[in-house]
Amino acid sequence: MGTLNKYILRQVAGAAFMTVGLFVFVLVLGNVMKEVVGDLAAGRLSVGFFLYIVALLIPGVIPYALPMGMLTGILLVFGRMSSQSEVVAIKACGRSIYSMAAPVFFIAIIASLFSVGINFNYAPIADRTYKSALRNLIRNNPLQFIQPGSFIRDFPGYVIYANGEDGKELTGFRIWELDKQGRSRVSIQADRGVLDYDDSADEIVLTLKNGSAEKARDDDPENLRTPLPTARFDELVIKLPLNDIIGGMDRNNTRLKLMTFSELMKARDTWHPRPLEKTTPELAYRDGIEVRIQIQKNFAMAFSIFSMVVLAVPLGIKASRSETFANVAIALALAMSYYMMIVVISWLEKYPHMRPDLLIWLPNIIFQAAGCVLIWRSSKN
Repeated sequence: MGTLNKYILRQVAGAAFMTVGLFVFVLVLGNVMKEVVGDLAAGRLSVGFFLYIVALLIPGVIPYALPMGMLTGILLVFGRMSSQSEVVAIKACGRSIYSMAAPVFFIAIIASLFSVGINFNYAPIADRTYKSALRNLIRNNPLQFIQPGSFIRDFPGYVIYANGEDGKELTGFRIWELDKQGRSRVSIQADRGVLDYDDSADEIVLTLKNGSAEKARDDDPENLRTPLPTARFDELVIKLPLNDIIGGMDRNNTRLKLMTFSELMKARDTWHPRPLEKTTPELAYRDGIEVRIQIQKNFAMAFSIFSMVVLAVPLGIKASRSETFANVAIALALAMSYYMMIVVISWLEKYPHMRPDLLIWLPNIIFQAAGCVLIWRSSKN
């Protein structure tokens, strides 16, 4: 490897390492703020468990952080080289754009292969471990998710409030059952309440004692001027499925995003998100397409690194911008365009005859074709 290739390799590797780390931090921070930081602040999680959860979130964001980080790092390096006339000097010495891009493509191929392993193995395993850890935390001590004096909105469709705690019971219970518009449909108050976990049904069981319930009018739920129908009870049981609290993970980990490569290959002809007796041949074919979409999507997302790098090299040279902000803006615009195309194609899973499992590669083809044209044009100028 010549001196020039070593120089470009060091510059790109250093910049990409920093930008990938930055995007990993930002994406993990977003997930942490959304998922667990509230539980940590409320005292539901220990610091050690919180750090363990954060570590489990990292593999899931790497497939998104790697393409954006590599793209930004290459734009920074080649934009700076172009703005400082280093590219002109290199071409004046008889070196082509292709020779300058060779070490960058080498890094991109290595990163793409690494991302394949993440997408098909480490990310789904880490995601399953993360959800299982939260499930076990709730199973072992469901009471800790109800903090006295705070309105709890972690249970979809309910707002829960407890005034105090007495041993394993909560006192001064208030529960509001919400409709789809977030309006109170049923208001329940009880003197005491007990939280338990039903392992067979995988549910949190809330048992309320000595209380009353008011039901809002179906035609006008917000009308509180007239008396509402009220019923008293000695004991009332409310069941809260754990899947709704954690985020839709079923006990057998049958969601496609949570499957490894070997599991996806086995699921191509066997996976059905409904009882087998309700699966018609048309639905079975659609299910198979959904599995194939997930397989191809994992591969396509991994090789999006190479596609974005092919486009980043000529764009960095042409933009000739050394400013970090400008290059980050270009990188984000390109990444958002790529992911929007992926999302639009994913919507076609309801139309299996259009073969969305093959169309998922279209963004890669577009980016690589555009990059090759721009590299060819740059080599001529």
